[in-house]
Amino acid sequence: MVRYLLIFGLLTSTSALAADMSDHSAPSATDWSGFYLGAFVGSISSDGEANRGAYGGPLLTLDVQNGLFPASIDNMTTRFSGGVSAGYNRQYGRFVTGLEADVTFNDLNAVSFFSRVDPNPNPPFTGQDTNTSYQTDFGTIATARIRGGVTFDRTLIFASAGAAVGKVTNRFTLDLPGLGYSSPGWSAESTEWGYAIGVGVEHRLTDRVGVKLEALHVDLGDTVVNAVDNVTFPGETISYHFKNQTLLGRVGLYVAF
Repeated sequence: MVRYLLIFGLLTSTSALAADMSDHSAPSATDWSGFYLGAFVGSISSDGEANRGAYGGPLLTLDVQNGLFPASIDNMTTRFSGGVSAGYNRQYGRFVTGLEADVTFNDLNAVSFFSRVDPNPNPPFTGQDTNTSYQTDFGTIATARIRGGVTFDRTLIFASAGAAVGKVTNRFTLDLPGLGYSSPGWSAESTEWGYAIGVGVEHRLTDRVGVKLEALHVDLGDTVVNAVDNVTFPGETISYHFKNQTLLGRVGLYVAF
């Protein structure tokens, strides 16, 4: 969240600077109304946060008490992304409103690892390494958003909000190498719906060609992964809640019609 606020602050500072350098009384000479198509490159980031949920069974209850399963864990990961967008603007004096849809192609794999030595005094667990991993994978993400902003001739400062949809896979694993144990495939894979909010700056290089800098926060909701192995550990259960949130940073080029 701190990273999100920093990027938001950077963009709003840019907005304030643009405002200070512009003549507020002059009408916009640039026509922002109409359709546009664009492409962009950038980054996708997520901390893959996972929080411990319900658990039960005498062995797992003792394990949680002994600190073998963290209450919360995350690890910020950033990867390259790119995509395409299309939209429509309608101008009212200095104000511009519109709709935009985009598709971002990426392959982000945010993984956190946690390892502790089991202090359980009962064999065969005494002194055994207990290794867990928490993984969130983001596939293609699409958004459809309402936009609104203010123009300073060739520069547009805007904010946007709307719906988002994307493929997400969450996975939780447990390994006890000293006992030769690797957990079954505890995972959840689905197409999730959520929301997207963002801020950005556009600048027209010509009457029809422009560049855009944008930061977009996407929240695809929470997913619960339940860990159960009735063959090896009957009656033992634990779950983790994964927060499927990501930040898209992008710079793009578009053509207006």
